[in-house]
Amino acid sequence: MIGEHWKRTGWYFEPGSASEVMTVIARVGTHGSNHRFAWRGLANCNYSLTSSLHRQLVTEGADVTEKLLTEREESILDEARRWGLGVEGGQLVDDLQLLADLQHFGVPTRLIDVTSNPMTALWFATEKVAHTSDSTQSNYSATGLLVALNMPWYNEVETESSPQTVFKTVGRPPATVGELAEGLATKRRAGIELETPFVVSSSMPNPRLRAQEGYFIASSHPENSTPPLVSLNIEVPPGDPEEVRTLLTEDKRRGLPRSLPFVAIFIGSRVKEQLRNYLRMTYSRTAKTLFPDYQGFRDFGKWRSQI
Repeated sequence: MIGEHWKRTGWYFEPGSASEVMTVIARVGTHGSNHRFAWRGLANCNYSLTSSLHRQLVTEGADVTEKLLTEREESILDEARRWGLGVEGGQLVDDLQLLADLQHFGVPTRLIDVTSNPMTALWFATEKVAHTSDSTQSNYSATGLLVALNMPWYNEVETESSPQTVFKTVGRPPATVGELAEGLATKRRAGIELETPFVVSSSMPNPRLRAQEGYFIASSHPENSTPPLVSLNIEVPPGDPEEVRTLLTEDKRRGLPRSLPFVAIFIGSRVKEQLRNYLRMTYSRTAKTLFPDYQGFRDFGKWRSQI
């Protein structure tokens, strides 16, 4: 079954047209004044929400645990600092900022890229990729997925009833040399100790992160890691696809689910190109605007056609 691990949760919807996709996005965004969603687009609905560090460890044949993740993460950070990275304006940046920068250049981390802009996430969900289940259809574009992840645990300031879960990177360096190493790791370790995911917001976003209105979500490794939320410590209650459909397509009425952990919106291969046109013409979502750097030019620039 296409996207089976997402459908198994019950929290999904399959729009029948490009216009219905846009309508559903608007309905998710207005689900409630106290709901905050992080958006992520997957070009193939058979992908899971998995960190690059988790995938790296699986590729190595490891049994992924929080202990192993932390050990590898700290090893990467130590090596990066020995390399001379993690310095901005003559000062050391904290671990979370360094992880964000490493993630940008393809080094595996526990951070998962998300965006506050659903149109940006939709651009990624409408990318063309080969259908992995049939090697004979190499030109066939797989069904994509737009994920709206609810963050009821989002909290910028610690209170008596709830801990801080949003961490702004690059805090002021500690006053003494002896406190320096511990100070750089304070926010990262505080996030890992939480029972919920946490948000990493960069104080020094690079041009790509600004253009994509991006930030990161991470968490300690869940004790029972199962698809599709492989790398996030989130308990997902069973969902009902019919209730989700009603919630997203009909007028609000009593009796609908108050809890909405996430919504997985399937983006059919037949509507990907039409949605790309919407995104380009109405929302200025193009490779040029989303990847305004040298790496983006390398990957998406038309210079290749001149060779």
